[in-house]
Amino acid sequence: MPRLAAFLDVGVTSIYWYYKSKRDLLDAMTEEALAAFYESMPPLRAGGWEDMLRGFFDDCYAALAADDLTCDLIVRRIGGATRQDAVAAWPRAAELLDGLREAGFPPSLAWHAFITLAAYTRGFLLTEQPAEAPPASARRPAVTAAAAPPAATRTAATAATAATARVSAAALASEPEPSGPVAGPPGEFAFGITNIILGLRSLLPQEAHDREVA
Repeated sequence: MPRLAAFLDVGVTSIYWYYKSKRDLLDAMTEEALAAFYESMPPLRAGGWEDMLRGFFDDCYAALAADDLTCDLIVRRIGGATRQDAVAAWPRAAELLDGLREAGFPPSLAWHAFITLAAYTRGFLLTEQPAEAPPASARRPAVTAAAAPPAATRTAATAATAATARVSAAALASEPEPSGPVAGPPGEFAFGITNIILGLRSLLPQEAHDREVA
């Protein structure tokens, strides 16, 4: 909190007027990031269930990979622990599940498809995150005066972005640097999506296969 206060040029107690702890602040930032992420998702793609699933998670990947700060905050929470959580928080997920049922998926298989691909997307994004530098206390004396490690920089910049909405209008001076546009999911990500879809295809009832062919 002292580092954030210095970054915003406000007193530490000013932040504690709004947040009791760093955890409260991070939770509030995460909720805002989740809301923005959900709203940024485009409509479901037209076509068969395979195109719909692939497009949905391609869009998830693209939205999160485009912003390291947002990804750090929410990648572990996309999808929800239960179907009720996911549908309540994410109307687009409800549309996807409804679309899968209309394509012939039993409700349990539709949910299985969703959580499997959500877990795969989260895992792939986590493996792409840059490794965190060791804490200052663990470094050799010769490098203790080096600039803050990337993880600390990202945390401070993200905290500043969220806190400016509540702490002080005068602190609206800093925004995190964008990560730049993402051309699209890499081939390795697409390869994994394709194989999961092939597995789902083998689990579909025969009538759903017939409907897809027709």
